[in-house]
Amino acid sequence: MVRDALKVMKTTLDKVKGMVEFFHKSTRATEKLKSTQRQMDMPELRLKQDCATRWNSTLYMLKRVLESKDAIISTLALINAHIDALDQEEWEALQETCTVLEPFEQVTVEISSE
Repeated sequence: MVRDALKVMKTTLDKVKGMVEFFHKSTRATEKLKSTQRQMDMPELRLKQDCATRWNSTLYMLKRVLESKDAIISTLALINAHIDALDQEEWEALQETCTVLEPFEQVTVEISSE
């Protein structure tokens, strides 16, 4: 059900996945992201990739990207990366998506523990 609902924002999710994949494939970009996080007094968080078989991995990916938003934006600008950037509206949509998905995550964790 959640996977079907996420299809509505496929374009934005594809941009996020591309961004995360870019950082995972580029050691230089990952090191620059860590450096930027340190300079901004942020925790050095590694971006998470989602897994097609686990819907909640998409939620974890989105949360991590939002936690590192400012560092990601700065890093992409500094290294002049040629990837599709998110606009302000898309960043807001990611935040709203996380808020909507939180109760589903709580239920999933509860059911999985039984």
